[in-house]
Amino acid sequence: MREEYVRKKIDQLLQEYNWSLYQLSKEADISYATLSNSFNRKKVPSVPVIMRICEGFHISVAEFFNEGGTLLQQLTAKDQRLIADFHRLSKNDRKLVTAYMQGILHKSKPVPKKCH
Repeated sequence: MREEYVRKKIDQLLQEYNWSLYQLSKEADISYATLSNSFNRKKVPSVPVIMRICEGFHISVAEFFNEGGTLLQQLTAKDQRLIADFHRLSKNDRKLVTAYMQGILHKSKPVPKKCH
């Protein structure tokens, strides 16, 4: 694993999501000191830390190591903006938005007709 790739990928994702290292630490449930030390000392995070970082960004480890870019980069600009805005919300607000969207999706599904 190229050490520089991991740090650059995390930097890229931070920019895509418009997050600070501190926000990533909260989203990934990793101490800020752990992330900060990795970046300031130019050390590669451990595999478990990389896995938690991926969880924080809501991407798979495979997406993280895909040099073709993340799924976020493959979306339209409007989709990327929507996702970035969603990730700037608090965890509680994200739950509310998700529940609202699920309600809309459920409401828009046709109700099957009962056979008598």
